Amino acid sequence: MEKLIRVRQEAPLTRNVLPGEVPPAGKQARRHPAHHARSSCSRPSQRPTLSIRSAEGRRWAADLSGPGAAGLVVYGIGGSGKSTLARQIATRVGRMQAGCVVSVVDGEVSAAELAAGHVEANFIIFHNFDDNLSQEAGQWKFRDPALPTLLANWTAKLLITCRHPFILPDPGAAKAAPDAPWLTSSRRTTDKFVFRQLGPLTRSGAAELTGSLPAIRRLADSERERAWRLTAGHPLAMEYLDSLLALGESYPAVAARIEAMVEVRTGQPLPGTEPTELPAAAAELIACAARDQLLGELFDRLSHGARALLVRASVFRLPVAAEVVAGRASQIAECEAAGLLAIVGRDELAVHRWTADALHRRLVEAGLGAQVEAAHRQAAWHWQVRAAGSPSPHRAETEAGYHQRQALLAAEAGRPAGRQPGTGGTTRRRRAVLTRAGRRGVTGAFLAGALATLSVVLTIEATRASPVPHLASALAPARTSALAPAPTLTPTLIPARASAPARASAPARASASAPVSQAVLVRARAAAWAASQVGSGAIMACDPAMCAVLAQHGIAAGSLLVLRPGAADPLGSDVVLATAAVRTMFGARLVSVYAPELLASFGTGPARIDVRAIAPDGAAAYRAAIAADLRARRLAGSELLRDPLITFAPAARAQLGAGQVDARLLTTLDTLAASEPLRVTAFLDEGPGAGPGLPLRAAELTGTNNTARKMLAFFRAQRPPYLVAQAAVTAGPDGESVLTVEFAAPAPLGLLQAQS
Repeated sequence: MEKLIRVRQEAPLTRNVLPGEVPPAGKQARRHPAHHARSSCSRPSQRPTLSIRSAEGRRWAADLSGPGAAGLVVYGIGGSGKSTLARQIATRVGRMQAGCVVSVVDGEVSAAELAAGHVEANFIIFHNFDDNLSQEAGQWKFRDPALPTLLANWTAKLLITCRHPFILPDPGAAKAAPDAPWLTSSRRTTDKFVFRQLGPLTRSGAAELTGSLPAIRRLADSERERAWRLTAGHPLAMEYLDSLLALGESYPAVAARIEAMVEVRTGQPLPGTEPTELPAAAAELIACAARDQLLGELFDRLSHGARALLVRASVFRLPVAAEVVAGRASQIAECEAAGLLAIVGRDELAVHRWTADALHRRLVEAGLGAQVEAAHRQAAWHWQVRAAGSPSPHRAETEAGYHQRQALLAAEAGRPAGRQPGTGGTTRRRRAVLTRAGRRGVTGAFLAGALATLSVVLTIEATRASPVPHLASALAPARTSALAPAPTLTPTLIPARASAPARASAPARASASAPVSQAVLVRARAAAWAASQVGSGAIMACDPAMCAVLAQHGIAAGSLLVLRPGAADPLGSDVVLATAAVRTMFGARLVSVYAPELLASFGTGPARIDVRAIAPDGAAAYRAAIAADLRARRLAGSELLRDPLITFAPAARAQLGAGQVDARLLTTLDTLAASEPLRVTAFLDEGPGAGPGLPLRAAELTGTNNTARKMLAFFRAQRPPYLVAQAAVTAGPDGESVLTVEFAAPAPLGLLQAQS
C-alpha cells in the first residue's frame, strides 16, 4: 500500500492489467488485481478480454507512439471503459517498443513523490487522475501546480485516464528551485498532450458486450439493440441492466421505466439517433438517466444490511478488506449479485466510482446524507490507524485527509444553507475552510473533530497491543451469555493525584469519584454483553467513549459508527448503545423513530446504557414487522408442538405457543427433528432489562453425548442467518449431555414469512 508505483512490468505487455480497474458487475468479480497489487502476477481473468474498444485502441495507440506526442489523455464519464482501453493501448505500445518498462500510478500523487519514484520507466499510466484535479471557475485544474510541469518534462510516454478534460498551464516561465529541479520547462505542455474523449460504444462493440452478458444475450437481436440505445452505448449501464434482468425483472417493463426516466431528464422521448451520432452531452445525459434508474432499482432490492455495507464500501477510493467495512459474507454476496460490488485482488471489496457517485447523490437527495458522512468518517479513522502504524504513512495520510474533506462536504450537503449547527458560521465561511482543507489536508477547522477521532483510534490501538489485561474486560456483567456465567470481579480504582483536589475532604472525594466508577462499570458491562451477544458483522453506533470500550472488547473499528453532537441520526448501524450522550443527541426521537426495540439495559440514572435495535424504515414499520413476525412465530411454534419427534419441557411449550421463540431456532429445530429426535428443556436469554416480547435466541437440548455431538455439528454447519453465534456441549444430570445454542442479537424479522 505504501508504494506509489504499483506495477512495473517488462515487455511484452500482453497480460498487463491495470491496478484499480474495478469490475462494475458482480458476475465479473475476482478478475482484476487490487490497487495496491505489488506484482503483475495476479489471478487471470475469468472472462475472455473483449475488443469492444479495438478501433479507439488502434487509433489512439498510434497517437501516443508518434514522435511529437508526450502523452495521451483519455477522458469520459465513469464506466465508459477507459481502463479497458488503457490496457489495450499499453499492450499495443508494448508490442511496438521492445524493452518497454511500464509503471502504473493510481490516484492522487504529488510532483515530489512522482519525481522521486520513477527512474527506469519509459511508459507511465496514470489511472483515476481526477484525484489530482479540482474544479475552479468551471474548469478542472491541477491541485499541485508543479505536477503539470513535471509531466511536460518527462521523457517517458504518458497515458492518463480521467473523467474530465483538464487545463494544462504553460510552464515555460516557471523558475527552477534548488529543492525542485523539475520545475524548469523547455517545451509547451499543451502542444505535447493529445486529448481524446471516449464516447458511446459502436454498434459492433455493443453487440460484442451484450453477447457476453448472460441475461441480455438471451434477448432477441432487436431487444439487444434497444438496450444499446436505452443506455446510450454506455458499458457499465448495460451491465446494470444485465444484473437487473438476471434478478428476474421483465425486460419490457425495465425498458419502459428507463425511457420514462430519460424523458424526465431530457424533456423529450428517447431519440431514435444511434448513440454514436448523439452529441457528447446528450449521450452522457441519457447514460446517466439510465444508470440512475437501474441503480435505484438494484439498490432497493438489497436488504438493509447489504445497503449499509455498500454505502460503507463505496466511499473508499482503494479496495479494502471485508473486515474493514464489517462485510458479512451474505451481504457481500447480495451486493455482488446485484452488480454493485466487486471482489478484487486478494478478496478485497471495491465499488465502481460511477456507482459510488450516483449512490451518494441518491442518498443525499433522500435526506440520508448523514450515512455518507458517517462512512467517510469511518474510512478516515481506518486510514489514520494505518498511518499511525506504518513506516511509510504518506498514502494512508493522503486517504485519511481525503475522507475527512469528503465528510465535511457531505455534512455541508445535508444541512440547511447559511448556518452550521451549534455555531453562527455561514456557508461562505465553511466553503473557505473546505478550500483550505483541500490544500493542506487536516486543517485547523477540522482539527477538533480529527483529534477526537484520533484519540479514540489511539486508545483502541494501544489497548490492542498492550499485554496488560483491560479493566473493561475484567468488569463483565453477572451473566453475559446463556452459555457461561461471567465471574463477578471487584474493580480496583486508581486514586486521584494529591494536587488541588486533595484539599477537599475525604467524603467529598469519595462521593465525587463514585459516579465516575459507576459509569466505567456500566460501560464495561454493556460492552461485554454487546461483544458476546450482538452479531459479529453488526454495526454498533456509539459515542466516542463507548466505542473505545467496545474496541477493548475486540469489536473491529469498521464495526463501530461513532456518533458525535450534531449527528443527523444513527441509521446505517444495526444497534445503538444509548448512553446519556447519545440520548441527549437524539432526544425522544431515539426511541420513537430510530431504535424502538430495547435489547438490553445496564445501570440506572445518567450512567444507564440501553442497547437498542435500529429500525431502518422507522418505528411504525418496525412495530408492524414485529407484529407480523410474532404471528408467524406463534403459528410455527404450534406446528412444532404437534411434531411427535420433539419433546418440550412445560415452560418451553408455553413459550412456543406464545410465539416467544426466535424464528431461527424454530427453523433449525424443525429441520434437525427430521433426522434426530429432540428434547428441548428450555428456551433462554431475554437479555438484562430487555423489552417485553423480545424473541428468545437460545435453547438447551439434552441427549446422549453422541447425540449432542451430532446436533452440535449440525448447528455449526449452517449458514447465515441460521448459523449460531455460540454453541457448546456440557455434562448434564443423569449422565446426559446438554447442548446450548445461541443466536446473535438482534433477531432478524420476516424469515418465516419469506418461507411461507
